[in-house]
Amino acid sequence: MTGSFIDPSRARLFSRAAGKLLTLVRGEGVYVWDDKGKRYIDGSAGPICVNIGYGVKEVAEAVARQMEEIAYAHSSHFTAESVLECAERLARFAPPNLNRVFFCSGGSEATEAAAKMARQYHLERGDASRYKVVARWQSYHGNTLGALSMSGNIARRRRYTPMLLDFPHIPPAYCYRCWFGKTHDSCNLDCAWALDREIRAVGPEYVSAFIAEPVVGATLGTVPAPEGYFQVIREICDEHGVLFIADEVMTGFGRTGRNFGIEHWGVEPDIMATAKGLSSGY
Repeated sequence: MTGSFIDPSRARLFSRAAGKLLTLVRGEGVYVWDDKGKRYIDGSAGPICVNIGYGVKEVAEAVARQMEEIAYAHSSHFTAESVLECAERLARFAPPNLNRVFFCSGGSEATEAAAKMARQYHLERGDASRYKVVARWQSYHGNTLGALSMSGNIARRRRYTPMLLDFPHIPPAYCYRCWFGKTHDSCNLDCAWALDREIRAVGPEYVSAFIAEPVVGATLGTVPAPEGYFQVIREICDEHGVLFIADEVMTGFGRTGRNFGIEHWGVEPDIMATAKGLSSGY
């Protein structure tokens, strides 16, 4: 038995899919069902989003209660008790010094907001020349133009290169295929020290932040940075007055066994961008 497949070209839906779409009607735990009753295991959590699984009634009931009270409060003028409570819980869940929360609509907006906050930080300090964000090749920070400018996913960047911001990129932390032709036991973390060289080449007075995923997802193949990598990154950022942004959109909220992926290195970023597991798709 197979479910109904929808051809986006014959529907009103403008889809990102390369082929036909399977129609889902319900989910529970790690399972989803199509409109013919066939059950599937969602092994990638939709993808890398539904951390708590499908069909959690507690969440559905909480959403329904909130809709009955107030569905929307424009953040420039209003707030709601649920928003304040969520911010308080997130601050307790995050590393100690990350104790302020700015809510966005998704991961791409979160990483862009982080880049803008880094810029604003330097403006407040009188460093108006700092605006560039250094990132890594074979990274992914989102699909909007600002986030894609930081991303190092070459295939996704290619069509839009003329529209992207000129942000610098350094090699990834990729021991399996080291860009420096070395092995981890003898490399002295050249991939991390590449940040120092890039900041000096660009000019520290122009660099606002460095952004990285603790574990790079499909763009690199679920690859964590080697031991000691982010400790070096933290040292370099501190030396040059550059903010460290941890992109925890995929790795946050327990996905790696810690609250946030960066905690595996014992390092605290200046800004953390989150999404996906924060709402678990609900």
